This record gives sequence, structure tokens and C-alpha cells, in this order.
Amino acid sequence: MADHYYVGVDLGGTNIKAGLLDDKAKVLTKFSLPTEVDKGTDQVVRNITNAVERAITDAGVDRQKVAGAGIGSPGPLSHRRGVIINPGNLPCMKNVPICELVHGQTGIRSTLENDANAAAFGEYWAGAGKGVTDLVMFTLGTGVGGGVITEGRLLRGHFENGAELGHTLVNPGGRQCSCGQLGCVEAYSSAHFLARHAEDLIRQGRPSTLKAKVDAGETLMAEHIIDAAKASDTLAQEVWDAACYYLAVTIVTMQHVINPERVVLAGGLIAAGDFLLEPVRKKFRELTWKLLDDFPEIIFATLGNDAGFIGAAGCAWHAHQTDDW
Repeated sequence: MADHYYVGVDLGGTNIKAGLLDDKAKVLTKFSLPTEVDKGTDQVVRNITNAVERAITDAGVDRQKVAGAGIGSPGPLSHRRGVIINPGNLPCMKNVPICELVHGQTGIRSTLENDANAAAFGEYWAGAGKGVTDLVMFTLGTGVGGGVITEGRLLRGHFENGAELGHTLVNPGGRQCSCGQLGCVEAYSSAHFLARHAEDLIRQGRPSTLKAKVDAGETLMAEHIIDAAKASDTLAQEVWDAACYYLAVTIVTMQHVINPERVVLAGGLIAAGDFLLEPVRKKFRELTWKLLDDFPEIIFATLGNDAGFIGAAGCAWHAHQTDDW
């Protein structure tokens, strides 16, 4: 029997994933339910509080031992105030004081965290980062997200927008990112942008085995680029090489700013396996300094899609340990 238990809630635009964990990060129960954004703020809040209650009920634990609930949400948000501010895929959740509402409706103290930060904390607490105190995680999906753990604490920054790793400038004046900057790593190393990069080059007249798909009006996906690069398509190899290169550049920056013991790669692109991992490691070694051998271990995440709710519960665990609600 654990001394305390923690609810984790991962709030998404389509589904809410939730579960209950003990103080050793063991998952006792997990489930998902619809977010129901189309039904408005009250219904989404009701679904979140229902998820908290169901997690406790399904696990069959003593409610008095539930020390807190963590909520991972798309940003922008304020961890300090417990307010979801303006999440793009949750338009009904603008300026919602979710921690106050959850606490008021369930009696469970709650903490709010950016969903990428929560996922990073999940890997730190229970996954690929277990046993280290300093970790950087990159989520390589439609965009590039991430989180930073330094000396066992999430890095948030004064304006609470720290660890926006995808918007690290790697090529100033380069490709346009959705954030408005030119040359973000997201504009080179995300699944969405590397596919758009390949399409742009093909439309400019560059030869590629992928041209038939573009001419047929198909939307290229990251997996198309990866498969073509593996099959020695020169254009696809160039795009993939750039994605690995700029990710390695960003990891070098993190090495010198954060000095993590471990860098964890998560998200859809890690399905490429060693085709991603080996060139990133190689390019990192080529690019980094030679004064010291303080190289972080670069590995894949292990929690998959469960990282969000596990990390949210971990944030509640940390808040309970430090009394930082």
C-alpha cells in the first residue's frame, strides 16, 4: 500500500487521458474519454473533474490518500495561477481557472502544467529519464515541443514560457516557422515541416521519386520522406539530413545552456528508429566542443502516449513533495 496517490489528467483537443498512480510512479488505472470541446467550457470542465473522480474510483484506493491531481494542458497557460489562458485547439477554454475549479468540485488539490512539460516530467519520473536530475526532452511530431528538467525541477521561466525548444533559432533568416520566426528548429526537424520542405523542392523542379505523389495532389507525410531517404532518394536524403543536423545543433545548444545528463527524443518521428538516432548522435559529436567530454546520453522516450497523464500525476507528486501548489 502506498502512502499517497496522484491523479494525472492529459487534456487534449479530442480526448482526455487520465489515470491514477502511486508515489512510486506505478500506474494503477488509466482510461480516456471525449473532451467534447463543441459542448463548451462547462462540459469540458465537467469532463476533467469526472476524470479525476473516475481515476480514484476505478483504482479503488482510499480517497483520503489522494494527495493531488495534475492537469497537463496545451498552452499558453499560467502554472502559478492555475489558469488555462488561450489554447489553440481548445477555444472554449480561454482564461479558465482550472485548478480552482477542480479543487472546488472534487476537494483534491490540483496543479496545472504545459502538456509538453508534463510529458517531459513523465519521462523524468517514470520513463527514459528515471534516475537522472537533469534532462531535456524533444517531442518530434507535427511540431517540435519539449521540456527541461534541471536539478529535479521543471524549467518554466519568469514569463512561464520557458522550454519552447521548437523555437530555438538554428538558422536565422531561414525557413518560416508557424510562430513567425525565421529559422526555428521546428521549421526543419518537425514531421510537418520536413514534408513541406520536400514538397517545395519538388515544385521548384528538383528530381525525386516522390514527384509522382506531389503531381497527383497527394500530401507528403514524414514517413514518405523517411522511406524515400532509406531508398537513396537524393532529395529525401537532403531533407532528412537537414532535419537531423538542425536537431543536433539544438542539442548542442542545450548541452551548453542546461548541461543535461540525458536528452530524450519522443514523438512520431522516433518511429524512424536508428535512422534518426544514429545521425543525430553522430552530428552532435561532430558539432560539439572538444574542451570536455560532458556529452549527454541521447536516447528515445519509453512512455509513448502515456507520458502526458503520467507526467501530470508526477507534477502533482512534486507539488505535494515541495508544497508548491
